[in-house]
Amino acid sequence: MSGTTPSSTLVAGDCLAALDAVPAGAARLVYLDPPFNTGRRQRGRANASFEDRFGAPADYLAFLTPRLERLYETLHPDGSLIFHGDWRAIHYAKVALDALFRVGERGGGMFVNEIIWHYGLGAARAQRTLLTKHDTLLWYSRSRDYCFNQLRGPATAAMLDKYRHQAADGRRFMRSYGKVYYLKGGKPLDDVWDIPALAPTSRERSGYPTQKPLALLERIIDLASRPGDLVLDPFCGSGTTLVAARKLGRSGWGCDISPHALDIARARLASLPG
Repeated sequence: MSGTTPSSTLVAGDCLAALDAVPAGAARLVYLDPPFNTGRRQRGRANASFEDRFGAPADYLAFLTPRLERLYETLHPDGSLIFHGDWRAIHYAKVALDALFRVGERGGGMFVNEIIWHYGLGAARAQRTLLTKHDTLLWYSRSRDYCFNQLRGPATAAMLDKYRHQAADGRRFMRSYGKVYYLKGGKPLDDVWDIPALAPTSRERSGYPTQKPLALLERIIDLASRPGDLVLDPFCGSGTTLVAARKLGRSGWGCDISPHALDIARARLASLPG
């Protein structure tokens, strides 16, 4: 889909049925942040709430598995799927995803990375357990020839001091033994991401209870897709994935069963320039 004009599509309903409209192999990246089976109602502002109760792990997997199978079919041959979960069921999801992507089999897909999103908010009242301050993202690809864009963190003060010279085009460089070396950026991104969760007073907040930071989705999309690609989110909630995709020049397809969530997503997309 490279070179096409980015578009945003929002679909109301259960993604299991809605995904029938997505052509096989169309998505370069699938990101899903499904309900976590917390056993409670997730409450946001006004009507932006949803029940997050599936019962036993087997019941939760019975919900996830057919949807994961449909998502797999939408992936481009070099596409990736990134599953976002927490401590409650991420290990069950990994077993299911290993089987779906046939990890370890000849001709199967591959498990790329376990990414830890470390944030500062949450679980502040824990007294007899460690504070839970992270979610886990499981990255899978259909083949070993998956889209991967190496990202780098910001340059440290020590690196800037080392590359202290500046070229006419603005790039920083250093000289060593008669050769010139340009600063490429900070260290390559690792698998622990320190990105703050959205504070209750954040201007980015939309009122949706499980809204993820735009910075997190922008990093995921930057990492595993290219401009013009289709990014798919089957549990899109407040539409953060589609907002990030539009900002980065990708097309977005999102689905949610909640009409209130889709109202929020539409409003956020409508506020973007262009």
